[in-house]
Amino acid sequence: MKIIIKTVILLLLASCANMVPPTGGKKDIDPPKLIAKRAIEDMKNVNAKTIEFEFNEYIQTNKWNEFFYISPPIENKIQKKIKAKNLSITIEDSLANNTTYYLSLNSCIKDINEGNILDTLSYIFSTSDSFNNLRVSGELKDANTLKVIENAWVMLFDKQTHDSLIFKTRPSYIAKTNKDGFFHFQNLNNDVFSIVALTGFDFIYNESEKIGFFDTTINTGMDSFVSLVVFDPILKNNSTSSDTLIRFSDSIKSDTIEMKKNLTGSIILNMKQYPSIIFQLIQNEKISHSFSFNSTPFILNKITAGSYMLKCILDKNGDGKWTPGNWEEKIQPEKVFIYPQEITIRSNWDLELDWDLK
Repeated sequence: MKIIIKTVILLLLASCANMVPPTGGKKDIDPPKLIAKRAIEDMKNVNAKTIEFEFNEYIQTNKWNEFFYISPPIENKIQKKIKAKNLSITIEDSLANNTTYYLSLNSCIKDINEGNILDTLSYIFSTSDSFNNLRVSGELKDANTLKVIENAWVMLFDKQTHDSLIFKTRPSYIAKTNKDGFFHFQNLNNDVFSIVALTGFDFIYNESEKIGFFDTTINTGMDSFVSLVVFDPILKNNSTSSDTLIRFSDSIKSDTIEMKKNLTGSIILNMKQYPSIIFQLIQNEKISHSFSFNSTPFILNKITAGSYMLKCILDKNGDGKWTPGNWEEKIQPEKVFIYPQEITIRSNWDLELDWDLK
């Protein structure tokens, strides 16, 4: 009987020792919320301006030097200070008269506990009684892959700025692309500008980055959206020996792939004729098959069964491969188009597609 009692006591003690901590509440997935923003004038320095932002929770910076900017850009550094739930930004001695400034803090702030990032935050102020409110937006993509380019600089230069001075002169206005490749200028005056994009950290071109430009100037009073593509201006036109290349001409058809018929299919493309055109089939971001034409019909034969992305290149110089642009000679890269849906090739099947390149 005594043994039974002791056993019961030990079991009770063991069960008491295995205590489970209470579960917490729902995980915080919301970024800091802006409660108020206000400008404070410094009476001792009429050129200085401090903007304060108040949030609903404790905050910290997030890649500040990478994301923060002011447009038009200024010479002196901007001072920032975070205290608990408040952020203050002080701009000193570098504000131009009769100018509207755009302060971008997109992705600059996150909460302390979970690190949730505030994607969109900005402030616009003017050094005059009126605001410049003309807007120009756009998108930025890679010229070869058509993938969106995020966190790249898009710059507006005075139309009088010579091309040779573009990367030696401070831009008139600047913007950065978001995660979807879009950029926005929201505080422009009525004028004409050249527009240039760079993928690097600053406004100066370096060999490791890509560049994009528009063929003509833009008029902020008339233009509202601009599509830009970036390319590597020193990219060498390497041989396409790593690609599976099939070339067709008016009188010659030469097959360079030998495959069993029951493992391949074909694509018949119904589209207008181009002087020289290239089609590429992409799998896992690599070129699986490549076809070059200078006349119709556009029939892509002996394609290994599988799923592909279909890419089209308008081969302007007729060399059978994609050619990047040239900044010095103001030549745009050869245009690239991606078929809007993934295509599936089946063995012994002909896939017929209508494609209008727009």
